[in-house]
This record gives sequence, C-alpha cells and structure tokens, in this order.
Amino acid sequence: MTPDGRTILAPLPAGIDGHFGPELRRFVLMHYHQGQSTLPRLTALLQSLGVSISKRQVPRLLTDKPDDFVSAAQDVLRAGLETSPSVSADDTGARHAGKNGFCTQIGNDWFTWFGTRSSKSRLTCLALLRAGPIDYGLNDAAYSYMRQHSLPASLSGRLMGEPQSCFADEAAWLAPLDRLGFTTLTVTPDPGRVATEGALWGSVQSHKFLCDAVVLSDDAGQFNVGRPARCWIHAERLVHKRDTFTGLRRRGCVAGSGASTPA
Repeated sequence: MTPDGRTILAPLPAGIDGHFGPELRRFVLMHYHQGQSTLPRLTALLQSLGVSISKRQVPRLLTDKPDDFVSAAQDVLRAGLETSPSVSADDTGARHAGKNGFCTQIGNDWFTWFGTRSSKSRLTCLALLRAGPIDYGLNDAAYSYMRQHSLPASLSGRLMGEPQSCFADEAAWLAPLDRLGFTTLTVTPDPGRVATEGALWGSVQSHKFLCDAVVLSDDAGQFNVGRPARCWIHAERLVHKRDTFTGLRRRGCVAGSGASTPA
C-alpha cells in the first residue's frame, strides 16, 4: 500500500512457494539428509540464524512439494549422461520408505546422482539411464543390443515387422511383446527380458545419453551396458575366500586385504 492509499500487487520472485524460498529449502534438505541433523537441532540452527520458523514447518520443507528438487536432480543426470566421456556405476543395499531396496550411484568427477529402487538388475540400471523418460524404443541401438545378447534373429525379426517403433510406457511396450508371443516362451535367455533390455537401451540412445561413453563398474552384470569397462575388483571379497593353513599366511591375508583394487 502506497502513502496515497493505492494497493500494488506483484508476483513473488521466481522459486518462492509459501513463506520460504528454494535456498532455505536446499539448506534444510542438505543438513537433514547429508548432514544427518535432527529436526530439533535443525530448527534451533535456523532460529539462531534469525529465521522465524516453527518446529512444524521444518518437516514440511522436507516433505512438501519435492518435485522441483527431483526435476533438478534429473536435469543433473541428463546433463552428465549427455556430455560425459565416461560414467561410473555401482549399487548397494538401502532402506527406503521402510522397505529394503537398492541405491544406484551414477557419476564421475563432474556429477553424482543417486536413485533407489526395489531391485537391482540390468533392467533397473537401463531404466535409470533414461534419466526421467519412461519410453521404450526400437531402433538400430536396440536391435544391436538384442543381437549381442543372443536374441534369435527370428524373434528380432518379429519386432522389426512392427509398425510402431516408440512406445510411451511399459504397458504400451508389453502389449506387442504379448501379442508376438515373447511372454509365453520358456527358453534361456528369456526373449522378453532381452527384448525389453534392448528397447530400454534404444530409449537411452534415442535421448542422446551415453553416446560413445564408457560405463565403469566392478564388472557386475547389471552394469554391462553400452561400452562397459571393468575398472576395479573387490579384492577383499576374494581374500576372505582364500583358505590359509599357517599363522604366517593368515597374517599375510589380513595385511593384504583392502576394500578394492584397480584391475
């Protein structure tokens, strides 16, 4: 309200939602998740910095409307997959929403991204490498993947005869697989699985992700995609499997064990 009684209404600055801006939300998220600060301590810290905020508002900043931050994380992953000559990938067991799951790390010296899913497999890895989109694609990259993973030419020929080459989501992709008889075959390797992996890889390549990039891993099968490279081995696991029969050899194994060693 101006001195002469007029009311001027203007939009809030970009990113402001409610009483607090994105910078404060990032601060709260970082201290709670990365810094492992408790809510009471985080509230006390904010109030000591002069922020007028209640102890109930802090958890709201952590849980309400996280879509902007999820989108930002996906943007980081997309940029990394588009521009990096190589990325590393690994996964580990993790609890999420009270259930057992697996957290996959993708990154390099430029970026790091984490995604938690209920299972770990090559299907999961390929789905994560789409960096947000949920489509499936049949293209040269997809058919090349299928050939490399021993899908019979007769089956890949059925897919080549399909008029559609891009499928919006999993339901749209599974429909032709079922119609073409992939889901009823009981052979090894599973044709439906190989075809789905190929269509996922086709989607990754159609979005210009990992074009000629190398995927560095510990040689786990789920990361055997694109141009894989074995960059480390878990030496400690191998050391613990060795049988030792003298005190000298036992001491040598303990002294020589380590978390990992370059291949």
